[in-house]
Amino acid sequence: MSLLVQDCSALSGQGLSRVLLCRLLRPTLGKKFFLIFAFLALTGLANWHLVDTAMSNTRGIAAVINVTGSLRWLSQRIHAETARFVHGDTRDRGPIDAYLGRLDEAIHSLEYGGRAQGVEIAALPDALAADIALIGQTAARLRRLTDQTLSEEKGGKDARTLLNELYRAGTSILERADAIAASLTLESDKAEQQARENLVKLGLLDLLLLITVLLAIRLRIVGPLRQLASASASFAGGQRDTRSGFRSLDEIGQLASAFDGMADQIALDFRQMAADAQELRKREEVLRKFSLAVEHSPVSVIIADAEGNIEYVNAKFSETTGYAREEVIGRPPAILRSGQEPEVVFDEIWRTLRSGRQWRGELLSRKKGGEPFWESVSISPLQDEQGRITHFVGVNKDVTERKQAEAEIVRQNAVLEYRVAERTRQLSESNRELEAFSYSVAHDLRAPLRGINGFASLVADNCAGCSKTESLDHLARIRSATLRMGNLIDDLLDLSRVVRREIRRERLDLGMVARSILDALAHAQPARQVQVSIENGLLADGDATLLQDVLENLLGNAWKFTAKRDMAHIAVGCRDERGERVFFVRDNGAGFDMKYVDKLFGPFQRLHGPQEFEGTGIGLAMVRRIVTLHGGRVWAESELGEGATFHFTLDSGKPQSSPRSDLPHSRPA
Repeated sequence: MSLLVQDCSALSGQGLSRVLLCRLLRPTLGKKFFLIFAFLALTGLANWHLVDTAMSNTRGIAAVINVTGSLRWLSQRIHAETARFVHGDTRDRGPIDAYLGRLDEAIHSLEYGGRAQGVEIAALPDALAADIALIGQTAARLRRLTDQTLSEEKGGKDARTLLNELYRAGTSILERADAIAASLTLESDKAEQQARENLVKLGLLDLLLLITVLLAIRLRIVGPLRQLASASASFAGGQRDTRSGFRSLDEIGQLASAFDGMADQIALDFRQMAADAQELRKREEVLRKFSLAVEHSPVSVIIADAEGNIEYVNAKFSETTGYAREEVIGRPPAILRSGQEPEVVFDEIWRTLRSGRQWRGELLSRKKGGEPFWESVSISPLQDEQGRITHFVGVNKDVTERKQAEAEIVRQNAVLEYRVAERTRQLSESNRELEAFSYSVAHDLRAPLRGINGFASLVADNCAGCSKTESLDHLARIRSATLRMGNLIDDLLDLSRVVRREIRRERLDLGMVARSILDALAHAQPARQVQVSIENGLLADGDATLLQDVLENLLGNAWKFTAKRDMAHIAVGCRDERGERVFFVRDNGAGFDMKYVDKLFGPFQRLHGPQEFEGTGIGLAMVRRIVTLHGGRVWAESELGEGATFHFTLDSGKPQSSPRSDLPHSRPA
């Protein structure tokens, strides 16, 4: 059959079902032993069944004998209880009826089979049917006589005659029961003898089967194994043409086939070894050419052992370093160190190489005569089959000319950077001059404004009693405009001074600063109803004067824009946001539309008219400049009519600063 092959995997191309069918039908040792075990198990089950059947028959006959014995006892008890009733010893016929019921059950089990004495029994043989029928008739007569005896005794008649007949009926039952028991005893002896004979026959059959199994094992297992062991010993002794020659579909056949295949492969290997020797000679020629290529390579090649001692250098190495080959063999590559590279560089090189990785880089080395030179170095570890490092191969190239060119480029860049720095310094000087000019212009503008305001005040005072109401109104407008322009100039000066101020950092409590500012605002307007909330521990590092200006502007705005609230709320606090401290000032004032938030911190940018809230629009621009000088940022969130919240951060590092100048307190925007 095509499915019975040595290796079922050969059928994999024909489908999985054929492979599975092959594995199912192939007579392996496991399947053979399983069949032997199953056969022996079936034999054991047959033995057990025979013994169990014999024991069941014996138990059934014993149960029937016990039932017949119970007939004797029940008939005696029925007569005794009836006699007690007749003689007046009892008036309860319940026990008599119970014994009669048990007598009927015993007779029924004898006639039709069933369970008796807790054992399942079959119907009795036909030879005993007449006796059983007679017992049944006698038992029925016994029941009638019992009922008549009890009835006459109850009616006051003499029942002794019936009692004697009852005795004779019981005696008849006893005789028939004894006859049945004797017959059953003979049947039991015959069944036991038959079971013994069957066990002897079955034992002989089991012995024959065991001998057959042992012979099969010797023929199909032990014999082939000895044959295979003999072939193996001969092959090991040098007889390379020895083969087992045994074939079967079980594991021993597979082992023998594998041995023969191995022997064939070894013979083939011997032939291959001869061919390999020829190939080895060719490879030696290739290696010789490779050695010549390395020897005359245009770059330095170094081969060191696992400890880092040099085993080989090519001619280019000697040409570059000035060391002859015999001067460096057995010495470490450290002889080339210039002493100008830090030791950590070489520690990193060895860590990389010991981990099995390649290292690439550039090193400043030293020639034999002490002349330094730059090398581009590539070092690779060589490993054996077990992954152990056996050698290191270094390929080095002299890059001194390139490094000198790079140094020249660096020098030129340094010159260029110096020129840029010098130009930047000149621009800074120009900016400072421009700031000074702006300050001078603002200062010069203040003088005529003061003159206009003063003369307008004198005119207003002189015309206080005049009826020129319109002229007085014009003079008042002139004074208001000059005051507003003066405030603008002051704010411009304050804003210009911020960028020229040197930051002096110190530790301060912003909560205490805020409380002082709000107390001053409350003292100036005691009629205002303002609820203030200031968190504790608002510590910050910064310039105390400038940070007070920040809080004066933010709290001044909060105080100003909550003026129309019956109950104003102003809160100052801090929160942590991704490791950064964010300070905030919150109010429930007029607020603003967020679409204008980009204009909020620009100079002179106002989101409310001067008729609603006074201010110049410089305060928040100053806040942004001060926060920026501290390395922080500022932003606002608001909803029109619902108040506003201003947030700012302060960087802990030292910011860029400009020369110091005094800065007066700024006004709220």
